[in-house]
Amino acid sequence: MGSGAVFPDMEETHTPEAAETPDSSDGSAASAPDRRRRVPAAVVAVGWAGLAAAGMTAAGYAADRWAATGLPMEPLPGSPWPWLTAWAVLTFLAALLLQWATHGIDYDGRWGLVALPGFAGVRLSLAHHPDPVLLYGYGLAALALGAAGIAWWRRRRTGATGRR
Repeated sequence: MGSGAVFPDMEETHTPEAAETPDSSDGSAASAPDRRRRVPAAVVAVGWAGLAAAGMTAAGYAADRWAATGLPMEPLPGSPWPWLTAWAVLTFLAALLLQWATHGIDYDGRWGLVALPGFAGVRLSLAHHPDPVLLYGYGLAALALGAAGIAWWRRRRTGATGRR
């Protein structure tokens, strides 16, 4: 498979590229570390949060554009962008909070914690057009409360296991 394998644990231990590398007399070429770049965790977290916010905005726009079918919570007329922007910002911050809260813990369905309430909020906002300032205020207050709760939980969890 070589060094470009999709599954790193299934790579071959001997690659043609490694065989062509000349060994120096002091062994530095043979013991050189892997030169593949690793993306910092903070950049990955911001990337996933941006992807979640873009997905929420696209889903909200689709709900506004094509949901006028007579179903419950039909969007009100007018531009959806003030509410979609508010929910994109709140989704971005909630996704960053989720990344921070679940750092080192991997489980299925964690993105549903952001996507499902976020999309429900988008649908409600498009159906009722609340004041965007109140939407930002209540959303940021809820995120601050969530961040405080997560900080307390992480500190308690770290203290209970003895890790510092």
